[in-house]
Amino acid sequence: MIQSVVHPHPVANTVVEVNGRTYSVPQRPTVVICLDGFDPAYLDHGTANGTLPTLRSFGQAGFMGIAECSIPSTTNTNNTSIVTGVPPAVHGINGNYFLDAETGEEVMITDAKRLRCGTILGALSRAGVPTAVVTAKDKLLKVLAYEMPGIAFSSEYADKANLKDNGIEAVEKLVGRARPDQYSADLSLFVFDAGVKIMSVFGPDLMYLSTSDYVQHKHAPGEPEADAYHHAVDRSIAKLIALGASVALTADHGMNDKSGADGTPNVIYLEDELNARFGPGLVRVICPIADPFVRHHGALPEF
Repeated sequence: MIQSVVHPHPVANTVVEVNGRTYSVPQRPTVVICLDGFDPAYLDHGTANGTLPTLRSFGQAGFMGIAECSIPSTTNTNNTSIVTGVPPAVHGINGNYFLDAETGEEVMITDAKRLRCGTILGALSRAGVPTAVVTAKDKLLKVLAYEMPGIAFSSEYADKANLKDNGIEAVEKLVGRARPDQYSADLSLFVFDAGVKIMSVFGPDLMYLSTSDYVQHKHAPGEPEADAYHHAVDRSIAKLIALGASVALTADHGMNDKSGADGTPNVIYLEDELNARFGPGLVRVICPIADPFVRHHGALPEF
């Protein structure tokens, strides 16, 4: 038997206030998707060549537009901006990694200790809205599910999900397969398969799905691997819509080339530039995206 803590219960208010803004309680099941690294070029290509028929219909019968991400354009920063509705200057998550000014230590963000405010997901859940969060990367989970009763787990550790910590058990049985490898397209597709199953079995009123950008770092728009992955994502979105959900999809950041046509790095070594201007050794710059979860970021150091 597969159990979860999601169950219908009355909602007293029709709106909640979060970080100075007002949000309506969902009137029908609502799914918000953060497709990691989904540059507009993938959308343009997929809607033109038929890879993304469901997303193409969004532009015809719904809404489609381009938005600027929060800076720095990292996964942690922008997922947090999406679920809080405020920029990093307010919510406090300014990268995947940060430099502790007091100790000089470089610290990887894997929890909500630096989060300065509440989330929309948490507020709606506490107001009585059955809520679920599924993320590919476990490092995001504690921020996305901050003070949020309900289902919350990652593909990365789907095999360890339990009622006490995650609001659900037997996730692999629910999805019908074992958790995928951390460095694979399937880590994200597992998120979608789990989301579809959760919607069909437990019927939460609000669900947030967040993926990995493993595919986008390896494959440009039009490459077979990118087309296959995004087509699978599109099919999952169609399934969620067929289950009666309103679906909104956005990205945490885009993608661009980090080198010229000749392979020369197209980068600015900021620490060198700043020290040249202000004096040797006065400035220390770290890469806010470097962490053990980004082996697929080929130009970055591994830990």
